[in-house]
Amino acid sequence: MKYLGFLILALMITGCSGSRQAADSNEALNQWITEGSYAIESQWASPMATQAFMAVANTNILGPGNTGNRISLIGNPNHLRIYNDSIDVDLPFFGERFMGAGYNQNNAGIQFKAPVKNYEVTTKNGFYQIKFVASDKTESYNVILNLFPNETASIAVNSSQRAAIRYQGNVLAFDPDANEEE
Repeated sequence: MKYLGFLILALMITGCSGSRQAADSNEALNQWITEGSYAIESQWASPMATQAFMAVANTNILGPGNTGNRISLIGNPNHLRIYNDSIDVDLPFFGERFMGAGYNQNNAGIQFKAPVKNYEVTTKNGFYQIKFVASDKTESYNVILNLFPNETASIAVNSSQRAAIRYQGNVLAFDPDANEEE
């Protein structure tokens, strides 16, 4: 009986470990990263749960089905695009903004186009991790992307003027020549 339990446990461990994919197992994703041309569309935002933000979130201002820790972006156009050593970002922002530059009443989200600096790609535990720095006129950003073989992605944005925020979504091909009109 003791051996049967051990055998079942060994089979479960072996079965679970075999389901992990290697970071480079998705040929399309490898090509996008190698060419440096891909986009991420986010379905969820996870703002930093500061005391002030949670006080506002607890008023149900975020809408039904949303919490202070997880906000649906489905139906809300957004993107992070990497191409030709540049970045184009248009992500909604939820959270605290710190002292610094004044608020831009037209663009309350994280919106900028800029060259990417210190672009670094590594593989970790079955996924790609990409780190870089970018700046616009008044704000600088440290960004970490985690791109998974199943073409899902997470984005972590640390800003010089805002609380940290994370996004979850899908990574897809991006052709900058086909999207010049945007």
